Amino acid sequence: MALGFLGGLAAALVLGAAPVVATQTSPPDDETAARAAIMELMSASPEYAKLQLDLVKAQAGLAVRIERLVVIGLRCQLLSEEDAQLIIANARDEMEFGQSVLFEDQQADFALYHEGLRQGAFVAADPAMPRPDECEAFAQPGGTLVKLLTWTGRRQFIRPGIVASPRTIP
Repeated sequence: MALGFLGGLAAALVLGAAPVVATQTSPPDDETAARAAIMELMSASPEYAKLQLDLVKAQAGLAVRIERLVVIGLRCQLLSEEDAQLIIANARDEMEFGQSVLFEDQQADFALYHEGLRQGAFVAADPAMPRPDECEAFAQPGGTLVKLLTWTGRRQFIRPGIVASPRTIP
């Protein structure tokens, strides 16, 4: 199904150049106002600026985890190419908004941190195809696949009648 895409995605993720299009964005006015408010708080409080950097680092960790899980979902043939791109775009979108309000020196530190995090995650990842039982575990109701699919923006059900929260942490 997605082996050609999977190889390209894995290479692009490792190199940090996966072409994705952000699909869920706030209206520019809301985003601009939020960005201005955060930057004002950061300017007034060095502690808040440090907390913002820590938050963006946590978002980066989540985005990298989601990228790795997308690769597993593609290898198990449980995700479509379209869903994979959308999930990665949405995870990056959250991280990039937080990153956009960092001070210039924080941006440089974060860029190094994020690149190291991504390289480490994908070097440590097992390149082998998952075993069938691993794919079954990945796809269990309420499990990793459902949580990952909440990042598409579409409703997902943990069990019949029980809706998963949007953008659930897998």
